[in-house]
Amino acid sequence: MKYSKEDALKEIRRRAGIIRNNHEKKTTRILTITASLTLIALLGLIGAFSGSKVYATQSEYGAFILSAETGGIMLAAVLGFVLGVVVTLLIKRKKDSDKKQANL
Repeated sequence: MKYSKEDALKEIRRRAGIIRNNHEKKTTRILTITASLTLIALLGLIGAFSGSKVYATQSEYGAFILSAETGGIMLAAVLGFVLGVVVTLLIKRKKDSDKKQANL
């Protein structure tokens, strides 16, 4: 089937839109799965470390309210944050490289 130049351009744009939408759906799916797994891991780590007792020894800056094992929870939270940042940067980098390839 022969297309006129305008019809060919419309068809190219339509197909590009379909490809772009499929790529966005795939990216959204990956981000959702990654965020869910990270949340589950973080909640699991907090649950593992939350069985500690609070000690009545007073220290500076109100830290006597927290137990000695709270450092593990803080470590899990920081690691979860760092993992989120790394995943975000990797996805952004992949998206930028995909845009470069599309422009070629």
